[in-house]
Amino acid sequence: MIKHLLLTLMLLLNSSIVLAQFDNISIIGQFTNWAADVPMATEDGVIYTLSSQNFAVSGGAKFRKDNMWDTNWGATTFPTGTATQGGQDIPVPMGTYDVEFNKETGTYIFTEVASEFDNIGIIGGFNSWAESEQMVTFDGSLYTLDDYYFSADEVKFRKDNNWDVNWGGSTFPSGEAIANGNNIPLVAGFYNVAFNYSGLNYSFIQVPVSLIGDGAQGWETDIALPSSDGGVTFLMQNFELVDGFVKFRANSSWAKNWGSSDFPMGTGTQNGMDIPTVAGIYNISFNRITGEYNFEEVLSVNDPLKVSAKVYPNPTQNNWTFVFEDNQIESIDIVDMTGKTVYSNQFNSNEVLVDATNFSTGIYFAKVRTGEAVQTIKLVRK
Repeated sequence: MIKHLLLTLMLLLNSSIVLAQFDNISIIGQFTNWAADVPMATEDGVIYTLSSQNFAVSGGAKFRKDNMWDTNWGATTFPTGTATQGGQDIPVPMGTYDVEFNKETGTYIFTEVASEFDNIGIIGGFNSWAESEQMVTFDGSLYTLDDYYFSADEVKFRKDNNWDVNWGGSTFPSGEAIANGNNIPLVAGFYNVAFNYSGLNYSFIQVPVSLIGDGAQGWETDIALPSSDGGVTFLMQNFELVDGFVKFRANSSWAKNWGSSDFPMGTGTQNGMDIPTVAGIYNISFNRITGEYNFEEVLSVNDPLKVSAKVYPNPTQNNWTFVFEDNQIESIDIVDMTGKTVYSNQFNSNEVLVDATNFSTGIYFAKVRTGEAVQTIKLVRK
């Protein structure tokens, strides 16, 4: 009896040692707002699995070891692919999936699992009333659709992608869902949508777009940008920036973000570079459909004239010549892409020559001052 007990304990101990030898592999992504890892199970330390995982929002996901970024895998294809070390985010649509990942080969597969809840969707002019856009639910009661662009007015909710069971309403952006009711008079734009299947009510909340970065108020603080057209164009007036970097993003989340290397204006792209900023007071505009943005420096109330300096040649290999015909240039400060001041000098002249031969190749920004007015000029050293 004692011998049998000792043998059982030894087997359990050996089993624990073997299990302890397996790597801790998990998946993380926009579905957890990149804040928490979901552990995956394994029986051999090679194949890791996860059953019926709900991805409540569409967005990127990656596999990683020990809940750290030191070892992680990603790729660009869905639902199958081969993940590589440090690869890009896997673009996972919202839904419920069984996930399998091979740690040795990097191969993965997401298999969609049929939901146990009723299928509720939304249809309207935005998709020519052709097919419902499926909404997501965790409990079969509250259905949501996040950050969706409705390009045309009027929508309805319906079950199982047909007209047998459908709901409308007479008010927007929220109201009572009425069986076979009128088309909801939606205003075109970007919205987070919620439909309460139990209480039969709905809401459309305009997707907030914000500015974030150490060039604004830090990478932990979103600055909401006002919009008056359904969340397509945004304008913030008289906002103070410092030397640094910023990006635009939606829903205070990195699932949708825009960046570029250009300042004070440019076209932001999804997951683009951080936008370099130069200290000053700006009117900021952003269009989330085209990605176009503009940081227009605000003139001092004490000087209605804006600096209209010209610079040539630009790009240059040797020198930049700054010319201002209407007034004298008082100072020029030049910063690099990191926000570091690489040149600063004072003048009292209509024409200034700046030696660029010691500058590294790349992009710079010059702040040209005359009186209280300032102009920011993009420079290129080739």
